[in-house]
Amino acid sequence: MYLKNLYPKSSSLRPTHCVFAVVGLFFALLPSNAQRPSSNVVKPGMERIDQEEGGRRLEAFRQQRLQGDYVFEFQLEHKPRRARTVRYDGIMWGSWNEQGAVTRFKILPGDAEEGAATAPVEIIVQNGPKPSAWMRNDDSEEFSPVEGEALFEPLLPGLVYSVFDLQMPFIYWEEFIYQGPSLVGASRVAQEFLMIPPEGSESERQGIKGVRVSLDDTYNALWRVEVIDEDETVRSKFAVESIKKVQEQYIVKRITLIDYPSEDRTTFNVVDASVGLRLDEKLFDFPEEDVEAPASSVCCDRK
Repeated sequence: MYLKNLYPKSSSLRPTHCVFAVVGLFFALLPSNAQRPSSNVVKPGMERIDQEEGGRRLEAFRQQRLQGDYVFEFQLEHKPRRARTVRYDGIMWGSWNEQGAVTRFKILPGDAEEGAATAPVEIIVQNGPKPSAWMRNDDSEEFSPVEGEALFEPLLPGLVYSVFDLQMPFIYWEEFIYQGPSLVGASRVAQEFLMIPPEGSESERQGIKGVRVSLDDTYNALWRVEVIDEDETVRSKFAVESIKKVQEQYIVKRITLIDYPSEDRTTFNVVDASVGLRLDEKLFDFPEEDVEAPASSVCCDRK
C-alpha cells in the first residue's frame, strides 16, 4: 500500500490514528483530526456553541492535517444540465509546509469532445493565510501565476471548478459569523460559520458576500461549503458524499460541486490513494524549482 520508486524520499510510513480529510475539491487538502477541537464537549444534537468556541474550532480545523504526504488518483465527472457527462482523469500530490497545505494537480483530457484540448493541465496550489497558485496548460510550457479574476475562471472549458475552489482561502478569513447548528444529510449535525471576505479582496470584488462553512459537530470535519452572493443567494455548493479509510486514515472519496446559476455539477471521485508518504519537497517549490511530476502508480483497492 505505498508508491514504489517514484520519489527520492519515499517511505512506507503507516500512521495508526484516524484522520478525516477533505479535499476542497481537487484541492487544498484540509483534514480534521478524529477528536473534538476543545475540552468543551457538546453532546450529539442541535446544541449551539458561542462565537468564542466557534473561533477555537475554526483555528483547530486550520491546523489539522493527515499524517504524512499523499497521492490521489481521481476522476472528475462533469455533468452539464443540458449535455452529456464528460470525464477527466487526474492525479494530485499533497504535502504541508510552514504556510499550510500545498498541492500539485495534473488533469488529463479524459473523454472530452473531439477537437478539444488534449494536453494535461497542471496546477500548483499553496493554501494558507497567504494563498498562491501557478498553472500551465502543457508540459512544454512554464508555470505562470494565477491571480485576480483568473482565480475564478474554470480550470478547463465548461468545468465548474476554479483555482478559488482549490485554494479555499475563506478557511483563513479572520472575520466570521457563527450561524448555529444544522443537519447535513439525514443525521449529521454540523456547526455553520459564515466567513466574511476581507475588504478590498478579489473575492469581494467578485461579488461574494460570504462563504458558509459547515463543520461536523463531533469530528470538526468539513462537510459542506456554500458561496453566497451579494443578493443572499447561493452561488455554488460543494458537499462531501462519502469517505474512505486508507492505511488507517480517513480521506474524502467523493465530493460534488454544484453551480446554481447553470445547474451544472462536477463530481470528484478518488479511485486510488496512498497516504503516509514522504514526497520530494521540490515537487511543490515553484518558481524556485520546476520539477516534473512523476508518473503515479498508486497501489490500493478501488472499492
